Amino acid sequence: MSKIYVLGIGPGTKDYVLPITDRLVREADLLIGGERALALFAEYNKEEMVIKADLAKIKDYIEANYQNQQIAVLVSGDTGLYSMLNYLKRHFSEEVLEVVPGISAMQLGFAKAKLSWQDAKLTSLHGNQDKEELLELLAEHNKVGFFTDNKFPPHQIAEYLTAEGLGDKQGIVAERLSYPEEKVIKGSLAELSQQEFGGLTVMVICDE
Repeated sequence: MSKIYVLGIGPGTKDYVLPITDRLVREADLLIGGERALALFAEYNKEEMVIKADLAKIKDYIEANYQNQQIAVLVSGDTGLYSMLNYLKRHFSEEVLEVVPGISAMQLGFAKAKLSWQDAKLTSLHGNQDKEELLELLAEHNKVGFFTDNKFPPHQIAEYLTAEGLGDKQGIVAERLSYPEEKVIKGSLAELSQQEFGGLTVMVICDE
């Protein structure tokens, strides 16, 4: 049976790409992914399709071609954490999908912080609309890890939580994990509110 390969490509650099993923990419006829994901394997000179807003177009192409092309869909980090896997499962049977996990930036962020994450609540914040949700999570869980975006970056999160009386809680911000300019900063939320951070960040807030 022809397969559609859904491959987790890790948090950033090829250092964190699993050997099986690299092999399947080399064997593929077509790579589908975001621009950053595709750039990671540019040396293989594969046919490429960039994932943009029109996911239906991507789905239609895969549906029409996966039986005569080996197609690999590249997703950042791990396939099971905020990836395109759920979308593909709505349109293709499980028998057709071959899923290979990757190392998530979240997983690497916890490792850099020297923290376990089996007891953490994981989420993703999308702008200021998630402020109240974050407060609720911190009231219910001692350890919360989440991806941030440019609309609600780590220093603004720390500033907001400090204003809500949580300035003594500990925070870890991991920025551009696996890249040469990787930065991991620990401190109280009050301290982190005074810092500036760029994109591609993971943040952990805990009582440890």
